Amino acid sequence: MNTRLQPLAWAIAAATAPVAWAQAEPGSALPAVVVRGSAVPEILRAGSLATGSSASTMDTPFSASSLPVDVLRAQGGSTLQEALRNIPGVQADSGFNGAHTQFFTLRGAIMDSATGSSRILRDGVRLSNYPFAAAFVESIEVLRGPGAALGVRSEPGGTVNLVTKQPRLANFGSVSAGVGSSGALELSADVNRVLNAEQELAARLVLTQSDASAWRHVPDQLEGLKLGIAKSDGKRYHLRLGAELIRQRYQPDYGIPSLGDRPVAVPRDRQFGEPGRDSTTDTRILDLHGDVALGDDTRLAVDLTHLRADSTSVKSFLFGNPLAAAPAGTWARSASVEPGTDRRIDSAAASLTHRLATGAARHQLFFGLDHYRETLDQPALTVPASASVAINVFDPVYGQVAIPAWGLLAAGALTTQDLKTLAASVQDQIDLGAWTVVAGLRYTQQDFLYGTAGTRGVDEAVFSPKLGLLRRLSESDSLYANWARGMAPNQVASSSNQSLPSRRSRQVEVGWKSLWQGGALASDVALFQLDQRHMISADQSTPANAFDFTVDGTGRSRGLEASLTGQIAERLSVRAAYAYTRAVVLANSLLAGKTAPNVAPHALSVWGEYRWASSSDAQWRTGAGVYAQSARYADRANTVVLPGYARLDLTQTWRKPLGGGQAVEVQLALRNLTDKAYYVSSHLHVARWVAPAQGRNVRLSALYTF
Repeated sequence: MNTRLQPLAWAIAAATAPVAWAQAEPGSALPAVVVRGSAVPEILRAGSLATGSSASTMDTPFSASSLPVDVLRAQGGSTLQEALRNIPGVQADSGFNGAHTQFFTLRGAIMDSATGSSRILRDGVRLSNYPFAAAFVESIEVLRGPGAALGVRSEPGGTVNLVTKQPRLANFGSVSAGVGSSGALELSADVNRVLNAEQELAARLVLTQSDASAWRHVPDQLEGLKLGIAKSDGKRYHLRLGAELIRQRYQPDYGIPSLGDRPVAVPRDRQFGEPGRDSTTDTRILDLHGDVALGDDTRLAVDLTHLRADSTSVKSFLFGNPLAAAPAGTWARSASVEPGTDRRIDSAAASLTHRLATGAARHQLFFGLDHYRETLDQPALTVPASASVAINVFDPVYGQVAIPAWGLLAAGALTTQDLKTLAASVQDQIDLGAWTVVAGLRYTQQDFLYGTAGTRGVDEAVFSPKLGLLRRLSESDSLYANWARGMAPNQVASSSNQSLPSRRSRQVEVGWKSLWQGGALASDVALFQLDQRHMISADQSTPANAFDFTVDGTGRSRGLEASLTGQIAERLSVRAAYAYTRAVVLANSLLAGKTAPNVAPHALSVWGEYRWASSSDAQWRTGAGVYAQSARYADRANTVVLPGYARLDLTQTWRKPLGGGQAVEVQLALRNLTDKAYYVSSHLHVARWVAPAQGRNVRLSALYTF
């Protein structure tokens, strides 16, 4: 490759959160920094979300991880939850927006704020209910802890950023296909082409179709197209324009209910929802990135993102507590329709980065300004439980659900969200010998309204500071400590039609990071305490309305997290993550002293892969993984327990290079090999909606690269 093309190949292929990327070294080729001989590729990028620098996580005073999407494929997985199990401190939650839009908790802090909207970053921009399409993603970055992501708002427990595939100055591509149990299907094509080498112009097209397993008898299909065009002029400037279209068709799955202190003993695939019609979501995204060198050490970056999502949701679910004057296991049912929901997100960010030296100290300065606007108009009509015939979960009779007629929707409620945020950020990273100090401050001016007609908004002005300190003890060991604050909107309203103030969070953390075996193996250990306030609770003045909330109380998470990644022998690699998390409610009128639901005290993930010796060009790899959680509560009142479990997965992969940059790879994956019956999580911490896990299942996939 022409050396003038290398900056574009690095800048676009390695682009992370746009404001974070802008602070990376503009004239380097990926990987930009190889710190102390490290041979573990992920740690070269893990620090970018926290500090904006492409330096190794060994030099980052925060808990940051980067997971290439290739790891997910090697483990035979396809979902975001399956990918995040490799990261300590991340545990599953459940939502009702289909299997491609998944929920999770970080460090015991819920991500949903009671609305059922999952929020992640896509290339540094926060999106609500953005569906996960593995074919579009290059890597997944996870920053554990609030307020530490450079130039963007962090959720209380941290941030998950999806780094999407971008054009590169090279000609390559791939085609993949996978089939699995119960109709699971994954198809994708990825083609990258240099349009004009002299003009440094490249384009990339990705197509995908993903059908989730229908073992629970509900469809979930995603179709997507992603197109990107990039232009560069060496170090002077980079431009990137992208478009993304995603169509999702699904039926909500409310799982199974609980009786007493356990989920009911019914077949794992028994379905109680009867929506009668599919839900759909059409998502369209346009984004533009540009950066220009203002000097050898100064760079200006601008990023624009627009999202438009139109959806229709049809729901049928068990309602309330079991009926007392009926056979045991009998529930009332309800249904609702949300047609014509319109969600819009517009984000604009500008950042200026500058490097300078003052004596022996090297500074990386960041100045950012961003504007974020998210609006939601969601009409809805809910049928009272009395309009549908009750159902007994042990002896169900179907066909008795009353779905609202479309013509009645004029009488329904309209939920509106209007979030306007203007924020300014400043940060200085100081490197002085064996020491690194990161000090930053983000000021957020936020106007927020969420609720039905007549709801009043809330105006907030919040300072979110952070401070990190790291000491390099040797070529292979670092100690660090940090303190940070964060905030995230509570997307609910009170009984008096008042939008509620944002959740606030504060964290203190200390940790130790190490390299082993000449950098082939990396480990980290972290201890943290995360405090939250302005947590929401059901409004006791209106007990009959489950959607009235108030700000009530505080919470605290404490824990230990550890991970080990890399080569432990020439042919044997390992990826292990363990977390001990204790998350409790401190002050609350109803829940004081209760443990946060869906947070197991112990969570362990271990994946090992062995590469077999071969006399031919063909390569064989055998992988084995164990994922285990201890018992945890399914509801905020701590009345229902989801038992602990351990799940075993196996993969066998065959790869054959064909020459000329071509190769073919075939994989057989056996997941939940022992057919363990367990439960993934509860649905938004409601014990009558528990998500059971799929039993033993198989997946066969093939990948051709060229």
